[in-house]
Amino acid sequence: MTNGLRSWRSVICPHNDVLQDTYKKSEFAADLWQVSRGEGSIEYRDPAEFFRRTYITEGLRDFLVQALRRVTGRDGEPVIQLKTAFGGGKTHSMLALYHLMKGGLNPERVPAIRPVLNGAGISSLPEVNVAVLVGTAISPAEPSEVRGLRVNTLWGNMAAQIGGYDYVREADAKGVSPGSDAMRRMFDACGPCMVLIDELVAYGRKLEESKGLIAGTFGNLLSFIQEITEAAKGSKNSVVVATIPESDMEAGGDKGRKVLHHIEHTFGRLEAIWKPVAASEGFEIVRRRLFLECQDDSVREDTADAFSRMYRENPGDFPVEARDSDYRERIISCYPIHPEIFDRLYGDWATLEKFQRTRGVLRLMAAVIHALWTRNDSSALIMPGSIPLDVPKVREELIRNLGEGWNGIVDGEVDGVNSIPYKKDNELSRFGSISAARRTARAIMLGSAPTSRAQAVRGIEASRIRLGVVQPGESIAVINDAMNTLQASLSYLYTNMKDNRYWYDNRPTLRKVAEERAGQIPDSDIRDEIYRRLVTLRAKKPFAGVHVWQKSQDIPDGQELRLVVLAPEQDGVEILESRGKLQRVYRNMLVFLSADTDQLETLRDEVRQFLAWQSIKQDVTKLNLDRNQEEETNDKLKHFEDAVSKRIPQTWRNVMIPYTDREGGVKAVHWEKLTLSGEAEIVGNVIQTMMKDKNHMITELGADFLMMEVCGLYFENRDEIGIKTLWEDLCKYCYFPRLTGYEVLEGAVKEGVRREIFALADGGNGSLKFGEYVGAVNGSDYIVKKETALTRLKKEEPVTPGVPATETARPHEPQKPREPELRRFHLTVPLDIVRIKRDLDNINNEIIAQIASFDGADANISLDIEITTSGAIPKEIIRAVNDNCLNLKITDFGFEE
Repeated sequence: MTNGLRSWRSVICPHNDVLQDTYKKSEFAADLWQVSRGEGSIEYRDPAEFFRRTYITEGLRDFLVQALRRVTGRDGEPVIQLKTAFGGGKTHSMLALYHLMKGGLNPERVPAIRPVLNGAGISSLPEVNVAVLVGTAISPAEPSEVRGLRVNTLWGNMAAQIGGYDYVREADAKGVSPGSDAMRRMFDACGPCMVLIDELVAYGRKLEESKGLIAGTFGNLLSFIQEITEAAKGSKNSVVVATIPESDMEAGGDKGRKVLHHIEHTFGRLEAIWKPVAASEGFEIVRRRLFLECQDDSVREDTADAFSRMYRENPGDFPVEARDSDYRERIISCYPIHPEIFDRLYGDWATLEKFQRTRGVLRLMAAVIHALWTRNDSSALIMPGSIPLDVPKVREELIRNLGEGWNGIVDGEVDGVNSIPYKKDNELSRFGSISAARRTARAIMLGSAPTSRAQAVRGIEASRIRLGVVQPGESIAVINDAMNTLQASLSYLYTNMKDNRYWYDNRPTLRKVAEERAGQIPDSDIRDEIYRRLVTLRAKKPFAGVHVWQKSQDIPDGQELRLVVLAPEQDGVEILESRGKLQRVYRNMLVFLSADTDQLETLRDEVRQFLAWQSIKQDVTKLNLDRNQEEETNDKLKHFEDAVSKRIPQTWRNVMIPYTDREGGVKAVHWEKLTLSGEAEIVGNVIQTMMKDKNHMITELGADFLMMEVCGLYFENRDEIGIKTLWEDLCKYCYFPRLTGYEVLEGAVKEGVRREIFALADGGNGSLKFGEYVGAVNGSDYIVKKETALTRLKKEEPVTPGVPATETARPHEPQKPREPELRRFHLTVPLDIVRIKRDLDNINNEIIAQIASFDGADANISLDIEITTSGAIPKEIIRAVNDNCLNLKITDFGFEE
């Protein structure tokens, strides 16, 4: 019972040989020669049993009617050529005609032939002399024994079977064709007659390949074919039926194709009374051979109603025709096999040269039915998703028509305990309860494996996959999920998402190729690609520059705010403390951005995939990609391009803010981490807004804040502070607020002067501005403490820049001379040759770096070396030192006595 529907096993039973798995492949191969000799299995040998198991299709009915009308003297065709694809039922059709004409068949016992008699306009079967010629059973090199006569040729064999050997005796002995007139007279004398010729190309191939055979020459055979067709046309009530292979494979190589060409030409323009077996008719053939009659028609109809209702209620998920009432009738007629199986077998698989339309379907479905019966399959119908490809017999019947390489694909990617779909069913409970992954993979396999790479449109639509898998009561969404999961997991499953089609191929998908290439991409290439993308970042306000993965010496030490994007292995401390070998001065103007380690590996994987697909794009010609694969390459390349572009800001999203405590000194650096959302650009308003909200970046500075948090520190020991010194200190020390630019300080100073929080002294003439508008604030100006400014203004004393207010000269006292401006530094120090490297590093970091970093500083550093030895310096040392000096581009050097 499946969701209220009874299992097919409880409604219809297979024949015993299917249940017991005792059928043989050969039993599905009708043998006309064996039957004509009274041999073979009972289902083919006994006329009544044969017709009981044979469904008379529309094409077979027309064929039998034509032959009956001919032998009864009506208007039937005298020569009928059966030409269909391999396994199309030619031999089976000739067997039906043989049993119909040979006699011994009571129409009353075989109701299936009554419509044939009615179509032919007769009430009873005629008595007909029948000759059977099967080219694979008759040897052209040896005589045959027919009704006590020793015959050499096809025409001799034919004549002996219908009782007219005297008409061709001499021709048979000489191995030459008897002529159309002799055969016409024989047909009329022995009529009505029927000649069934099968495997004629195989017989002609043996003649064409040999010389001096008793059966005559290949030319004699061609003459016989032409003459027998003329004789049949001229006779009163005789018919000749011959099978002609349609495919090169059946013809048998180059020689077979040559023979086929000659025979087709000799037969001339003959009517081929044949229509291929339709999918709906195909089931009747399968049902009669493999199943007994249905035990409960009401269950069959209830099942059809449930499936039809599901198709109508979900119109967007299934093909249009599944919603029609005609499809419900097809479900009933095909029960217990879902019509989609026959549509795929007779529509797709029948296009394969090696696939036999009737025999192949019978063998496959017999194996499927036996396996499902043994497994107690509880499904309402046998569907494409039901076909157990993990069963060796079933798999062999299907993939034997596909060529090499499919066994491993089925094992790994379709069905079986080692397959990926099987593992997905075990991993995911929503799949495992209905074996969603395996059933979906089976349906895709059945519907796509026969498609050719040369086809413009390949594979099976998603709607037909659902049609071949979903049963009433099951979740369509789960099957959709299974399709997506397989598409992402399998190496031989192709998809065209634009047309929503899926197909298996025996060469790995581009995804598999991409995975292999991705595994070979070195880490250095991945790093270079990430750097290439990061380095395209352009500075946006408030940052004067963005520095990606740069060393400390490459990042300027200036008074502009800069964003430093750290490489994964960098921590920012070295950059904050130094610029190369020099001590960094303006620390408070650096903001750092580091990678989120949780996202970094994902980014690397996506970059690896991007580079792999990019390499495939570059090798389109070399890989001989088809149109679908080129489209897939473009889609994947765009997908990973977008993925990497989005992942970059999701990875480099940690804004690292250095700060120090005033009490701890400048070297006690702490870091505060701000995490960006990862959904916007790395640089720009996002970082600025977040830092501003956390007071780590000041775009607008209030005069009160400037006074309390900054100037107040200076006014504890002095009455004024130079603007230049103040700005430089703001840029240097990480315990100060981080301003986005000098204009922020300038605005705060203007506000403070206007609001009388402090005064501003002109750096040139010492004049004070207090409580008034200030046009510009120059670096040479000084902020003056409010109390000091008020005292000086009362006395109308000018402020002398650089001199503390407490020491400002009174009008009646002589002014003290100004302190001299020191502009030059020099140093001479002896160095210990043992510790020279350490001493030079210390002098550079502690002395030279402090002065050389000053704006406008011009350093002129030279090194004087004088070495004396107690003995003569060896020549090899002199030579080495001279070479080294030249290599170091030192020009002023030499050795003396």
